[in-house]
Amino acid sequence: MALELVKKVSQVIVFLVSTPLGYIIDGGILLLFLVFTLSRALHREKLLAQAAGTTYGAAQKLFVCIDALGRLGASLLANLPVLLIMGVISLSVVAIGETVQKVEASLEAANRIKELQAVLRNLERSLKVAEIRVLSTQNDRTTFEITFFDPANQQSIAETRTISIDGRDIYIDAIVLNFDYSEIAAGRKVNIAIPYRVFSDQVAQINGISLGGVDSKGIPYMFHRADDDIYGIAPEIYRERLKELVQLTSSDTSARPAGIVRSYYGSALHKRVSAGDRLELRVEQTGGLTLRERFPF
Repeated sequence: MALELVKKVSQVIVFLVSTPLGYIIDGGILLLFLVFTLSRALHREKLLAQAAGTTYGAAQKLFVCIDALGRLGASLLANLPVLLIMGVISLSVVAIGETVQKVEASLEAANRIKELQAVLRNLERSLKVAEIRVLSTQNDRTTFEITFFDPANQQSIAETRTISIDGRDIYIDAIVLNFDYSEIAAGRKVNIAIPYRVFSDQVAQINGISLGGVDSKGIPYMFHRADDDIYGIAPEIYRERLKELVQLTSSDTSARPAGIVRSYYGSALHKRVSAGDRLELRVEQTGGLTLRERFPF
């Protein structure tokens, strides 16, 4: 409670002495104080003049103002030691407040990293991401249905979409997140592959078609986890930090400062398909991606 009070007082002091709005407030308070001081002195002298039956002209008013300002200056000078002590106390409060804020920020950052590390450990597992069913390969154009699964709900179907692309040889590309240089990885070698797009022998990689596979918040279904499957972190915190991690890795601009390297899969998965083929797309705990025939058993 006391530390919170010190922090708030420190923030107010810093605001008043280091921001444009603070300067305006300081100036306003000083102006109001001067107006109040001069008004009181002028009113007092006016009453005295009326009681004495003397005139109270502009010259007298000017003299009263100068005298009041002189008295104010003398009072400030006389109380200079007190003002200096108050200044020292204010600086001490600011120093203590900023120290408390830095310590709290460090602890919060350390806890955040710890939670992100727990999220990363939960993502390192092998699982089936999607199934692909080839519907047609007529006229050298492949049409297939891709079904993504949700690990949080006993691998229930999360999304199904139909994709058509020119060519018979299809390639599944992925974004690979390399955490080797990130504090989040805690010194471990960690790679996570996210299926990203499909291209073919007739459609260049750069013109590939997005596979989808993400929920309304932009989080890949493959990152979903049931409460019972989450370990080392509370489920609600896992989902909160997962959202942060996905945002962090959404672009090179945000990923690189965190030591995360985004790249496209070095060798995209390749398969020459025929109508009726059923394939299974999996991510492995090692960070790899596999595409294999789906067997009926």
